[in-house]
Amino acid sequence: MATQTHDKTLVRLEVLPQQASRLTVDRSYPGRIEGVSLITSGPAAGHGFDVDRTTVEQVTEFAEGMRGRWTHSDLSADGLGRHLGRWQNVHSEPFLLCRTCGVEAHAQACPECGKEPTVAWRSVGDFAFDRTAYTIRPDGLDVPAPVYLMDRAEEDPRSLGISVVARFGFEAAEDAEVTRARIASRRDLLRGDWVADPAANPIGLHAGTDTPSELTEGAVRALDRIVARIGREQAKTRALAFLARYFGDAFEEEEHAEAALPEPELGALRARVDALRSELEALRQTVAAYRQAEEARRQEEGETFLAMLRTEAAALNAPIPAADLAKVEALLEAGDADTARLLGQAFLARSEALGQEPFQRGGVQPLAESHDAKKASVAARARVLRRRGWRVELSEDGTEIVSQIPPTGGGAA
Repeated sequence: MATQTHDKTLVRLEVLPQQASRLTVDRSYPGRIEGVSLITSGPAAGHGFDVDRTTVEQVTEFAEGMRGRWTHSDLSADGLGRHLGRWQNVHSEPFLLCRTCGVEAHAQACPECGKEPTVAWRSVGDFAFDRTAYTIRPDGLDVPAPVYLMDRAEEDPRSLGISVVARFGFEAAEDAEVTRARIASRRDLLRGDWVADPAANPIGLHAGTDTPSELTEGAVRALDRIVARIGREQAKTRALAFLARYFGDAFEEEEHAEAALPEPELGALRARVDALRSELEALRQTVAAYRQAEEARRQEEGETFLAMLRTEAAALNAPIPAADLAKVEALLEAGDADTARLLGQAFLARSEALGQEPFQRGGVQPLAESHDAKKASVAARARVLRRRGWRVELSEDGTEIVSQIPPTGGGAA
């Protein structure tokens, strides 16, 4: 029975070189490298634990969407990285590995030594570059980092490696002196970073490196935030000045131009910033005034339209019912003026169909022309709606609208 410790150790596994036969480069912007090995089963040299199939499957489970950085070893034996993209389509797979010479085999005998290979496991995925990665141009490169990595993947894939950083727990088997690494949750798998010029490690084995500390990881995150806020050059100047003061050394590097501005220029910049803030506030007030005026205009037009409906319907001696006018008013308040006008015109057409000559006291009143008032009202509404593009169906006797479908983008009456 295996015993498991809940203590977690931050570990960087470096470096897993890539195989030429596996990698595929897709240069359609922003680009991706497919078929990349993140981790393989085997002893993690220098760390004192093994990566087994379970470890590989845990990495596979948690690696989807994991971040990847450009990394180089110049900060406390750990990588100072810049974000390149994320991992996608991660899956685990078995393969044959000769443990004697560290060569992947494709038959029942090692192509180098002829010995029988064993079954190993690896986690394989695609790395999709972010558009922002094209702003990264590490020292010594004349092309952006994604272009450089895709070139290397095509020309010399073994010069590239993947470094997995994770907080591992450990499980020890009672019947063997073997400690196996375990990853409990997605948040414990931090990154899968790109490392250029890895050591020539045999496939399936990870070279041990100094374990990055929580302090180092925190310092990296803090430096990343500072660089994002004030820029790389000014951040570098401040960091070097801090180290010089700490160790009591003189720091003679010229101050960054922005940090060494003469007081008059600094005052002019501050005045310009204040002026821009005032202009921005004035623009905000102007926009607010325009919006207020537009709202007042919309309300005035709505009230004018409602008054017109009441007046014309009354002149026809067939007022529009208050409930119907309320429907039109609700649409106007909701900002759907087109539907409100369409509905109002339909109600007015109904009033025209039902209209009677005004009653004249003391005179002879002719009877209205004989017709089915309800049928005429429904027909009038249907005509108006159809002119507006609505699909209208009437009952067989023509006294009821049984279906009315508005045009695309319209509203129902």
